[in-house]
Amino acid sequence: MTDNRDITIRQATEELLCTQIFQNIARRNNKQFAQRLAMWLVRYILIISSMNESLQINLEQILLNLHGDRFKKIVTITDKSFGSIKNEDDECGKYIW
Repeated sequence: MTDNRDITIRQATEELLCTQIFQNIARRNNKQFAQRLAMWLVRYILIISSMNESLQINLEQILLNLHGDRFKKIVTITDKSFGSIKNEDDECGKYIW
């Protein structure tokens, strides 16, 4: 039986595109890029969520299984990048851009 709260991939993508971060992405790149990115992210989220539900493993383990050593590199790079942004947040007052 289908849960009435389920939404389609298209609806989830449209909701994501309405967020401020995706409006900024569309403005800085272009609308088509933002739409394609949103669609890939929704699909990726659904795969990861399904893996968690069926395999009962945590997010970090899922990402490690999917990406291997590259996941570790991504974590290192993003921790450094977002750490810098967090420290500068008081000065610039912006989330990412």
